[in-house]
Amino acid sequence: MTEKKKLSHEKHSAEEAPIPNEPAQEEAPEAAEAKESVQAELEKARAQAAEYLDGWKHAQADFANYRKRIERDEAEARVQAIARAAARWFPILDDFERALKEKSAKENLEQWAAGVELIYRKGVAALEADGVTSFGAETGTEFDPGLHEAVTMEPCPDKKDGEILGTIRCGYRLGDRVLRPAQVRVACQAEANPPRENG
Repeated sequence: MTEKKKLSHEKHSAEEAPIPNEPAQEEAPEAAEAKESVQAELEKARAQAAEYLDGWKHAQADFANYRKRIERDEAEARVQAIARAAARWFPILDDFERALKEKSAKENLEQWAAGVELIYRKGVAALEADGVTSFGAETGTEFDPGLHEAVTMEPCPDKKDGEILGTIRCGYRLGDRVLRPAQVRVACQAEANPPRENG
């Protein structure tokens, strides 16, 4: 065989010889499957994230609506409570108005004073209907800052320090809650020494 033919034959044989399988061609189907699997998981995660976001948005909207409804209900309850309380006072105010109009026409002041006292009792009854009771302080009892407000401190050597001398204005409470403390006069042992002037 000539050199030329030999080279041509080797070239031809090399072209016909089977090409060994490359690793990229063997992995191609596995890589495609892995890619599809990852893609499917990604789509599933995106769908789940969208579902969670949608649920979160609904929960936010529900909470905002709930808060608005609670605020509206509280405002309505407040208005109704004020309206009920005010309605109890309308007849009392009407009675006061009539009493004030008849004051100059009344010759019998005792009868007029009895009418005013009746109106006062109606006012007390209106408060008691809401559970509000008045209280004072008995003379001789000890001053309690939770119930009383000291308006004056009066030196009384024959009384204990902090002893109540009398009630100036009654207090009011609703159950155990003090709405307004009773104003009282309180005894003290000695009058505070006035500051000395340097002369």
